[in-house]
Amino acid sequence: MARRPRARAAEPPAPPAWVPDADRLLGAAARRIRVVGSSTPVNLVEELARLAASWGRSGGEVPRFTYLPAQDHSDIRRAMETAAERLVEQGELGAVYAGRARELAAEAAICEAAGGAGCWAAARLRYAARDAFDEQADALAAAWVEEGAGAAARDEARVRSDDARSPGSLVSRMRREIGARRLPLRVVIADIAPLAATGDGVIQIARGRMLTREDVERTVLHEIEGHAAPGLRAAALPLGIFAIGTANGGDDQEGWALARERAAGFLVGARRIELGLRHLAARSVEHGAGFVETARLLEARGARSTGDALRIAARVHRGGGLAREVVYLPALLRVEALLLAQPALGQVLASGRVSVAAAAALARWARVS
Repeated sequence: MARRPRARAAEPPAPPAWVPDADRLLGAAARRIRVVGSSTPVNLVEELARLAASWGRSGGEVPRFTYLPAQDHSDIRRAMETAAERLVEQGELGAVYAGRARELAAEAAICEAAGGAGCWAAARLRYAARDAFDEQADALAAAWVEEGAGAAARDEARVRSDDARSPGSLVSRMRREIGARRLPLRVVIADIAPLAATGDGVIQIARGRMLTREDVERTVLHEIEGHAAPGLRAAALPLGIFAIGTANGGDDQEGWALARERAAGFLVGARRIELGLRHLAARSVEHGAGFVETARLLEARGARSTGDALRIAARVHRGGGLAREVVYLPALLRVEALLLAQPALGQVLASGRVSVAAAAALARWARVS
């Protein structure tokens, strides 16, 4: 019996006539807005080392973080607000673009306030609770932290993240995986808070971090399957919104990356405790806690060391109270719920910075088979 040919995925329809102009406008704004970059202290490494050295003697000290001069993004905010009013009239797809335009305006406001007293309020507008998954995430974080309370750390061999001479280091392993997949990406070493971060054409690796083999493999999976591969797919699609991101698309892409970790068996042990502590710390910022209060909370809830407590506290307080980590666990739960209810939409989430809420509206442009 002759085999039936496999059905080919239908080519996506041509974009509406207004899309190219919207892509150019929102894309230019997105390239200028760097929320994490503007909110990261330029003296982060040095200040964390100083705090760690003095923490026990001082009884708790407020960090003296310094930031790059804030940029004036008032032109972006005005342009995005005007664009949103126009785009929302273009039907379902226009509403997706309008949502991202409004979000870009909110992110521009964070960049303008980074390092100052207004950052906390601007960040709360951008990273506000969205649905019931936020409450579920609070319970999940508390459970993960409680599970890890009192657990002894495993004595595992570790290697420096940036040791290019070691085949088991994060930088070596990331370069091998990128080469094997023939991805057009560079790997560079940087002074960053996370173990790795994916940007346009580059994956940054944190300098001088001691990692286990599991840390390395998990981070490679997270960055490539969770961020880099969706970004490369997005660049080949007919709608720029896949690469620019939908409203909450960056949040739910983090959820997608964590879902890839959980499916691969990496969301266990120390990783779960770390994510739980980050969530609790970000909630403390959301509720108005200061740096010392957050760090003390982390010490009391099971941070492995004072250094870890200070590192996580610095991460959630960066910029003056960014606390974007509050969206990670709700996004994980939201993504997993979607994959259970509508598994085909996983291909849409894997095609760019797409939120769960926008996935169905964008499905026909994502070459979903």
